Amino acid sequence: MSEVASQLSVYPRVREILLKKQRCMPCLPGLIAEGRDMGTVVFPDAMIKFFLKADLKVRVNRRIIELRKNGHYIDFHELFLKMKIRDERDQNRLISPLCIAKNAIILDSTDMSLSEVVKTLMQYIIKNIKK
Repeated sequence: MSEVASQLSVYPRVREILLKKQRCMPCLPGLIAEGRDMGTVVFPDAMIKFFLKADLKVRVNRRIIELRKNGHYIDFHELFLKMKIRDERDQNRLISPLCIAKNAIILDSTDMSLSEVVKTLMQYIIKNIKK
């Protein structure tokens, strides 16, 4: 799904339609949104924004594990190339390119487990939501 989303996101009309729908979604008590332009374009006024990054090889291994759990198998090098191409396409597209929001908290999850990432993000949310 993420590959298809990346390919469709280069079309201005598709982005325009999606943006209208996405901006209608936030409601009380809040919304957690994931995507490559959520903090920069879709919800630029979000109270808290995170930018998660990790080494590409680590991301590929994580994705392979996820796919295998669902019964899908893919070669490391094939997936590495696909993810590298997707990253480059998303970073270089004219509309809504992948970039870090100026006020985003950057978290490098390369050496973290999923539970460590969630714990770190939740600690930050709890600490800063009370302010």
